[in-house]
Formats: sequence, structure tokens, C-alpha cells
Amino acid sequence: MEDHLVGVELQLNDLVERRERARVQGRMERVEELTREIEALQDDLAVTAERIADEQFDTPVISEDTGS
Repeated sequence: MEDHLVGVELQLNDLVERRERARVQGRMERVEELTREIEALQDDLAVTAERIADEQFDTPVISEDTGS
């Protein structure tokens, strides 16, 4: 799951850079297309992060260490 998360983050960074280049070049049609792809990856990123959090924190761990 963590590998998928890293892959999505890398793809997201790439798309953001490509969208910025398209914006600078005035290719607004491409900007819109990339924005849709970015939004889809952001949704995937959120779902994946939530799954990872759920896996890691299913059961609360209570420490009996009182600090004494």
C-alpha cells in the first residue's frame, strides 16, 4: 500500500509540473485535461492514505508506562 502511495505522489508531482508548463505555453485545453487527471490522483491518494491509516491504527495501543 505504501509503495502505491509513493507512486501516486510521484505521478501527481509530474502532472502538476506538466500542467504548469501547459499553462505557461497557453495550452488551456491541456491544462483542463491535466487538472482532471490531477483531481483523480488526489482522490486516489486520499483513499490510499485512509486505508493505510486504518491498517495501522485498527486497535488502539495503550501503554502502561506511567513515566515513573
